Parts: sequence; C-alpha cells; structure tokens
Amino acid sequence: MITIESYLRSMEATFVPEKCQRTHAVLQYVFTGSQCGVCHAIIGDGTITTAIGAHPAPSAIVTSDFDLWMRLLAYEQDPLLAYQGGWYQVEGDVTLLMESDAWFARVPR
Repeated sequence: MITIESYLRSMEATFVPEKCQRTHAVLQYVFTGSQCGVCHAIIGDGTITTAIGAHPAPSAIVTSDFDLWMRLLAYEQDPLLAYQGGWYQVEGDVTLLMESDAWFARVPR
C-alpha cells in the first residue's frame, strides 16, 4: 500500500538534481481519501527535503484525493484534464507545479 510517507521517499529517490539547479520552491500537498494528511517538499539549488506537515510559506499547494494523485503521477489519468475538470486544486504557482514534473525520473508503478 502506498502511503504519504512512501510517496515522500519516492520523491527523494527519483529526484533529478540536475533538472533544477537554480530552482527554489516549496510544493505542499493536502491529501484526502485513502491517505489523509499534509506534506511538503522543499527544493533548493538541486536538493530536496521532504516532510510530513504544512510548510509556513509554500510556493504551490495541491489539494487532491491521494489515489487520484498517484494515478496522475503514473500517467494513468491526464493531469491537465483532471485539473481543468476540478478533480484537484492548486493554489499559488501553477506553472511551477507543472515544471516540477521534470524534476523527477519516471518509475513504473
């Protein structure tokens, strides 16, 4: 079973530092559904730090059903169509969130 903690570990494991050497961002996730909770990832100068809980100043906040988010990351559902359909919400820098897709290597689920 995928948990929020295992999601954060997978973010760290698949992070590609070369893709964001001069990037500074805090991505926060508010999950509902099978896994409920808040977590965040801090990206800075090619490093990543993840943690459970809210960050005081996130660049973008994603609110999503956990299982939906896992399907979006696995490209089992189209992220843009899901966003346009209101299946998940983003507050803050939407462009940064879209760019963040390139910061992680794709690993089959």
